[in-house]
Amino acid sequence: MSITQTEEELERCTLSSRREIIFQTRNLIRQKARVAVTFDEGRRSFLTVLIDLSEDKDMLYFDIGGSDETNQAFLKSERCQFSAVVEGIRIQFAGRDLRQTKLDGEPVLATALPKTMLRLQRRDAFRLQLPTTKPYICRIRRGSPAEQALPIYDISVGGIGIQISEEPQVEAAQHLENCWLDLRESGLFSATLEVRYITHTESRLNKPIWHIGCQFINLSPANETLIQRFMAKIEVERRALSAG
Repeated sequence: MSITQTEEELERCTLSSRREIIFQTRNLIRQKARVAVTFDEGRRSFLTVLIDLSEDKDMLYFDIGGSDETNQAFLKSERCQFSAVVEGIRIQFAGRDLRQTKLDGEPVLATALPKTMLRLQRRDAFRLQLPTTKPYICRIRRGSPAEQALPIYDISVGGIGIQISEEPQVEAAQHLENCWLDLRESGLFSATLEVRYITHTESRLNKPIWHIGCQFINLSPANETLIQRFMAKIEVERRALSAG
């Protein structure tokens, strides 16, 4: 993709209508989506959830996340970036006028309602977040002394995300062969993964979290179809629970 095409795509995905931005923000609040907040030029981050927004005050309120030291450093920063994925769509926006305040008597963090927002959805980037209570498992280096059973955090036809609470034993750009994804009744298949990135953040309980983003290498059409059917099944089950 050329630079011009990339710029055109970003322009198409950029929301500038106040009404649209409020709608997308309220959807994040309603879904109680986990939101990654990055600051200090991308060197630091923490997870939070959006709580409420005030159209009159043009303010967005979100839960205090991370340690006290992280929160104080965050409040001293001039800007930050919010990022979340809901129903396969990535929402990104910049934060400004950062402050700590109270909402219904409880301490919260706040930022000015964004003037623009990115809403990104591409087929390969359609990542479905999976349940964490009974996680699906990826077995890395199956059958070797270094085998690890790791929980799959999200999945797409392009790759998977793995989220763990201990420091990873893999490195960025590393190829992981003989990996087996156990999607239970939907199927079990092997794949080669490339570690694209590793990020470190803090949970709302101040516990460390590492997220490992992996890309499938030469995924077969049959396994791509299996993943698509699995994602569709999870979505149907999720909507049925919401409707009930």
